[in-house]
Amino acid sequence: MSLSFTESHGHWTVDALRRLPEDELHRYEIDDGVLIVSPRPASPHQVASLQLAMALHGPARATGLAVVQEVEVVTHRRDDWLKVPDLVVVSLDALQSEPQEYEAADVMLAVEISGNRQSRNRDFGEKLEAYAEAGIPHYWIAELSPSPRLTVFELADAGAYREVVVSEGPVKLTQPFAVEVDPARFRD
Repeated sequence: MSLSFTESHGHWTVDALRRLPEDELHRYEIDDGVLIVSPRPASPHQVASLQLAMALHGPARATGLAVVQEVEVVTHRRDDWLKVPDLVVVSLDALQSEPQEYEAADVMLAVEISGNRQSRNRDFGEKLEAYAEAGIPHYWIAELSPSPRLTVFELADAGAYREVVVSEGPVKLTQPFAVEVDPARFRD
């Protein structure tokens, strides 16, 4: 269950979020000035994240990219926008600069893992639009239930995502690098 704290604070910014006390129990995101607080992901979600990270790591490295789990992504065009994708793929240069957060322009792929109806609605709704607006070229949604499924989006010329593939079985992808992903492995 996610909570929103606009009534008590007003319009949230990344700077205002940075002034909150450190909190290891929750994940904080900002969407158009609204602070969204979610619990840390449960075990099935973490297993899927690890499986995806392992599947992407070698192919990403072979093309000069790196996979990073659960890091903050901001866009310096807006101070009221901060997301925490479950996985991102960034350049090795961006990784080696050891940032606290990644600029959306450095993110080649954002991946969200959906384990329930609420997260599915956000991942296919608000996050789909937000990542497209930020210009992230590739966006994947890994669904855990009712059965594992991968939905792959690619940024189109119009600045919106177009669906490339939806699969419950193994899928070979060529963008942002060549990789085979088997949604059945999300639960291993």
